[in-house]
Amino acid sequence: MSSVNEKRFQNLLDTEKLLNSIQDVDVMLEVLLQEARKIVNADAGSIYVCNDKENRLFIKYSQNDTKQKELAPGEKLPYNFYSFPVDETSISGYSLLRRTIVNIKDAYNLPQDSVYKFNKLPDTDMNYKTVSMLTIPLIIPGVNERALGVLQIINAHDENDNIVPFTQEDELFMQHFAESSTRALERAFLTQTMVLRMARMAEMRDPKETGPHVNR
Repeated sequence: MSSVNEKRFQNLLDTEKLLNSIQDVDVMLEVLLQEARKIVNADAGSIYVCNDKENRLFIKYSQNDTKQKELAPGEKLPYNFYSFPVDETSISGYSLLRRTIVNIKDAYNLPQDSVYKFNKLPDTDMNYKTVSMLTIPLIIPGVNERALGVLQIINAHDENDNIVPFTQEDELFMQHFAESSTRALERAFLTQTMVLRMARMAEMRDPKETGPHVNR
């Protein structure tokens, strides 16, 4: 194993420990995206979560180092709210339904026979250009398999800060990362569900004081 891959493997182990120490779902998703980008040296990325009732993917978090550097210190990068149906016409939908990682070298030059299309709208809104893209489904395995969403990381950089394609090694690292992340996410979702149920029970018993206090 090369020194670069040894470092990335150690980052994976450190990230697994970090995610397992986080109980809040929103915090975990943000950290998950940040750490995934760090492992494969990606400039940007997004996390989309599933809404089973509507059968749609909704953007939850978006990060972009290039655009963040254009802001004043302390400012957070705004992003528009996107959602789309879970079908194979989108890259994320295809990845989720096929349960497969999609590695794209150039988002603006997809093969003509591609089932999915690249949505240029986010790039247009942010004045940014997506080139390389790696899309990873977040699936809880088992008998009651559940699709949590999709992790999408954008524009891998080499040591000279040039945009390069994601490699097969990147895919392997991200596959392992996704498997460990979904286990941590499952625990966080279960904790969140339990807390919400407790809040509802408290509200039923005392809707004027205890319920609102627990919700806060």
